[in-house]
Amino acid sequence: MIQPLRRTHRAIFFVLGIALPVLFIGGLLARHAPLSAVQPVEDKLAQTNGGTEFVLNHGSSKFTVRLVESRKGEAQREFLVIPSSGFLAPDVFLYWSETQPGASISPNAKLLGKLGPGELYRIPSVSGGYFVLYSVAQNEVLGSIPVGAAT
Repeated sequence: MIQPLRRTHRAIFFVLGIALPVLFIGGLLARHAPLSAVQPVEDKLAQTNGGTEFVLNHGSSKFTVRLVESRKGEAQREFLVIPSSGFLAPDVFLYWSETQPGASISPNAKLLGKLGPGELYRIPSVSGGYFVLYSVAQNEVLGSIPVGAAT
């Protein structure tokens, strides 16, 4: 009973020993060439919509954030916040504060949401204030962007 199983296993492993490398090399040759580096959607949005670019210094790192206002004539203003491609910080949340933040967020700051691509953030149009970028993982304010009152 064992002898027929040995012959079967020997034949299967012989076929696999030849077929697997051939299939692997064939798969590598058949895959598509990587596309050229494409700018992210946020960069395209920023180029078409304009907006205002702010340079934020955080310690030894320096990054830019583009702020684009969506004008819909509502009671609240909507903004698109687009960080530069070199912006690397973990768990960044966006807050709205009527006072400029120092090393920490003021207690009356309102959480707008997590910083993400294509997210619109609503703020009251009554007064000016600051968008505050806060890293939860680092427990520190990365920077603030002043926004004037709506006219």
